[in-house]
Amino acid sequence: MRNFLLILMFMISFVGFSQTNNKNQPYKIDTTKICFPVEVGRQILIDLNECDKNKELLKLSELQIGELENKVIQKDNVIHLLEQKDSLNSVIVVKTEEKFKIVTDENIKLRKEIKTIKTKRTIIESVLGLFSGVLIYIIATK
Repeated sequence: MRNFLLILMFMISFVGFSQTNNKNQPYKIDTTKICFPVEVGRQILIDLNECDKNKELLKLSELQIGELENKVIQKDNVIHLLEQKDSLNSVIVVKTEEKFKIVTDENIKLRKEIKTIKTKRTIIESVLGLFSGVLIYIIATK
């Protein structure tokens, strides 16, 4: 029985001392509690709240900046499309001016041709009139 008590005491002490820590380090005291004066604690809380508000404002500002960048891109696209439309309109105007110039040149050529045709016709009519008058005179005098 003595041996049994000795073994029992040895086991209890062995189990008790082995339960301190796995890495055989001393027990750590919790140092997360810090004591501040009330005014300092209030100021810390106010500063933390302002920091949280500033973080939210930063997120909102970044979203607004992103939206503004999207608006700028869309407006640049609209400007580019309007510039293309303007260049196409200027091409249309130039082609229309060329068309009117061609029509004007053709009108001038046609007027010259009409003038020469009128002159030829007048000359031909006068020669035919003179020739018919001579023939009539010859026929009438015979």
